[in-house]
Amino acid sequence: MHLQNNKPVITVVVHNGLGNRLLPLLSCLRLARKSNRKLNIIFNGTPVRSCLMYYGESCKYHDLFESSEEVSIITNEENGMINYLADKIFNFEYWLKKDMIIDISGNDNIYTNYGLYTIVSQEDDLSSIFVKLQRIICEPCELTFDYIGEELGECFRSLKPVKTLQDEIDKYKVKFYPNMIGFHIRSSDGGFLNIKWDEIVKKIISICEKWCSLSKDNGVFLATDNPKYYVDFVCKLKQFVFYDPPEILCNTKSSTKFNNDKYNVLSALVEIHLLGSCNHTIVGTVDSTFSICSMLLAGKNTKKYLINDVSNIPEII
Repeated sequence: MHLQNNKPVITVVVHNGLGNRLLPLLSCLRLARKSNRKLNIIFNGTPVRSCLMYYGESCKYHDLFESSEEVSIITNEENGMINYLADKIFNFEYWLKKDMIIDISGNDNIYTNYGLYTIVSQEDDLSSIFVKLQRIICEPCELTFDYIGEELGECFRSLKPVKTLQDEIDKYKVKFYPNMIGFHIRSSDGGFLNIKWDEIVKKIISICEKWCSLSKDNGVFLATDNPKYYVDFVCKLKQFVFYDPPEILCNTKSSTKFNNDKYNVLSALVEIHLLGSCNHTIVGTVDSTFSICSMLLAGKNTKKYLINDVSNIPEII
């Protein structure tokens, strides 16, 4: 068993987009805390993806988060030493092998949940929704986190964004109204393309108009990968907040967050935090790890829903 600072070690290898990296990272951080291990993170590993348009892997861990005594970052150059760095090694292989989670060390006491890309320790309650219900992010539902979800949220909150990103989060949270509902609309690539978003957005805006009319203290936040929907919300709602990143957090060629590189990932972390700060209701997209990560950050009293059709839009008011 490898020891680092007199502690056994877990190494996690994460790939692809920000949400698909964060969930296994948080899961392994939680497990490391529960088993008194150090956590090694290979955050910039070789891309494993079917979506060749995505190039966010160039974004490194320290572009996003401050250093922490709990974790160590392993670079690509050190990947060849992986078998010597931990007694437990997890490699999250998205799309390549149907989202399989591989425990390279082959420990039978580790359980996996492919739907949430989450591992839990043997002592965890095996009836937990994070262990048994793979459908939890694959079907529309109201989401209620159990103790594992709460612990994952605590892990996420302990990862401090770098100052540049934290300043952006703080600047926009000041613009929030006392009562905020937040929406995440994921409309590009994969199964998200089949969702009838134009129809859904029309109904959501109608709900938001009623919500805002009830009080000047009610506001709406939107995070989306489609700039058209920002225009739709802006045209209809006065009590509306969305994140418009400064040029330093945008691709220098496009001057927008709507791109597929490192800068998209930086602005995505800001938006995850802003969406997670909505204190009344968060409505996310089914099967979106971005939505789930935001909900992990949110408070217990914030209602949380995943939708993929007009029929499962919740009655917020």
